[in-house]
Amino acid sequence: MNLRKIIFLLLISVISCKIQSSHKNDNIEFDKTIILLSKSSENYTKWLYDENTIFIDAYNSENIDSILLIADGIVLTGGEDINPKEYNDTLNIPLCGTINYRRDTLERTIFNYALKSKIPFVGICRGMQMMNVACGGTLYGDIPTQIGNKVTHRNKGEVMHDIYLVDTSSLIFPIKTNTFNVNSWHHQGLNLIADNIRVLARSYDGLPEAVIMKKKIHPYMIAVQFHPERLGNQNIISKTIKKSFYRAIKQHND
Repeated sequence: MNLRKIIFLLLISVISCKIQSSHKNDNIEFDKTIILLSKSSENYTKWLYDENTIFIDAYNSENIDSILLIADGIVLTGGEDINPKEYNDTLNIPLCGTINYRRDTLERTIFNYALKSKIPFVGICRGMQMMNVACGGTLYGDIPTQIGNKVTHRNKGEVMHDIYLVDTSSLIFPIKTNTFNVNSWHHQGLNLIADNIRVLARSYDGLPEAVIMKKKIHPYMIAVQFHPERLGNQNIISKTIKKSFYRAIKQHND
């Protein structure tokens, strides 16, 4: 019996999340995959849905250190601007919207654990930005102000724009295609890229749109600036990421 699943059973009474367990002969089956979302929403759970998967919302749970021990996979989700003090740039503070200090701290903790423990990891939008920041990179505080309006990355909501590949990875993008149309809803983005992070795709203003950690550092750590959870389950990028994420989880657990 997997040790993490035993810990999970012991934590059921103290973790503030809903868990659906199957029973057979009055014994709980420990065959579930546990995915930790830094801050959950229905879009993410629908996108990554599998009948054998349990999702835990880290933001609304207690005792994050114990929860991390049972995670098979980790997703840092989209959300508020990251505090520029996290990357030592106070000049960006006036350019930011609402800052969630608690979430910044929580997601750094989650990311650091994923990096150290080699847990399969996906970063979405803010999650890609946190991956870069936590590894020593920086962000643009406001794209229109600092790099211009060649590409519209948001306009009172979600917009669509093209991106092009500058490197290859079948973990995110299907092979034999070099350009894609993706959704966008952000005003910040990666500026200085941290060591050991490879940029895979950019928008036509040069902004990074997909990255991957070098394999010598982590076997499966990918991130995108767009939102695959809102592109639809039949979208080829959404399907590719989901498939590679679950495959990485299986390989990690074997």
